[in-house]
Amino acid sequence: MKLKDHCGVVAVYGKDAVELAYELLKLHQHRGQESAGISIYNNGSILTFKGAGLVEDALNLDEISSFETNVAIGHVRYSTSGLRSVDESQPLSDGKIAVSFNGTIANAYKYGYKLDTRFLLDLVSSGKDTVDGIRKVFEVADGAYSVVVLDNKGRVFAFRDPKGFRPLVVGKIGDNFVIASEDGPIRQLGGTVLRDLVPGEVVQITGEGFRFSSMAPPQPSTCAFEYIYFARPDSTIDGYSVYEARVRLGEALGRNHKADADVAVPVPESSIPVAIGYSKASGTPLEYALYKSLTSVRSFIMPSNDKRLSVIEEKFGVVERAVSGKRVVLVDDSIVRGNTMRKLIEAMRRAGAREVHVRVGSPPIRYPCYMGIDFPSRRELVAFNRSEDQVAKELGADSVEYLTVEEMLQAIGRKDLCHACFSGVYPLRGKYSLEELELAFTR
Repeated sequence: MKLKDHCGVVAVYGKDAVELAYELLKLHQHRGQESAGISIYNNGSILTFKGAGLVEDALNLDEISSFETNVAIGHVRYSTSGLRSVDESQPLSDGKIAVSFNGTIANAYKYGYKLDTRFLLDLVSSGKDTVDGIRKVFEVADGAYSVVVLDNKGRVFAFRDPKGFRPLVVGKIGDNFVIASEDGPIRQLGGTVLRDLVPGEVVQITGEGFRFSSMAPPQPSTCAFEYIYFARPDSTIDGYSVYEARVRLGEALGRNHKADADVAVPVPESSIPVAIGYSKASGTPLEYALYKSLTSVRSFIMPSNDKRLSVIEEKFGVVERAVSGKRVVLVDDSIVRGNTMRKLIEAMRRAGAREVHVRVGSPPIRYPCYMGIDFPSRRELVAFNRSEDQVAKELGADSVEYLTVEEMLQAIGRKDLCHACFSGVYPLRGKYSLEELELAFTR
């Protein structure tokens, strides 16, 4: 049973609350494609609407808009706990409080919880008031949590854990005050991004704007994977451009890990900036030889391996004339389980590529994540207990090379990043053995 989710959260306070929450969720769809939900405040009650699938399939905007409200919070979800039922989707509400949550609470299992969203909801609801309940989260919860909260007084709060594992930003769209996992969607809707929430900080939205307070001293350890894969390239996290970070990751690859190849081919979409950087630094011509279906979803965030494999089969087409008879270097941002890359290498060879090399804009992922990403077990990681040559053999590539952790940190431009999945060093408050966490998260 899995306890984790890597998702997108939003909150809106203003006359266009429902419509903007809905549009913001659509623009966070890359962070979760399994279910979507919105909670609103209406005449002293919290009403919650949820459904399976993409936002436009899961939510009926006309139905939600029929209720009078100026407050809404929302959520898109990719990996779930329990039976993956819509009931366990977010926002999760007990009638008194509704929460939307991005992250993983590493110690929820110690309190008997299988669903860490329920753990958060119960903590917030157990306080003398909402602020006191949020204080309890900071005192008890260990792990990654970027959270928006709606209470039955119509108040909206948001907070980010002291490590700042997951992003959370505040801004304004027209006369509406907004909170979102990423800033790119706010700008895309014509809004203004005010700033990132500081790790350990709480913000309340009022009719006059934002009211900030510190709940815990910041100890930044933001997830490196946000820059590598998850976030939109037009987003900025804590002042660092995601796009520029990815280009620099590619440049480091091109300088230090160049393959003898005729063309460099990016794995769309998140790897394109990495491939641009690789091509610039290595001098290898760039060819967009992989076509990604417009209806495809991100295979990494599918909830089961069978579904990931079926998605991959439908996801990519190869431009044979761009690769036939050539030595190809496939440039990817990361390799987790190896499902996608194995299929792509096979497709390249069928298209006539003479050689297929792989260059990866991150270090090898050898350890599970317990701060919000869907790989809780070492056994499912293709790089676990394998050298680069062994990974190449496993994938069917002529060669595979990755960045080192130090090269990655230098390229992104931040030293205060969580790199637990690469290094095995977990910046959690408590002390846990890897075996203990694996057992708790995979049982």
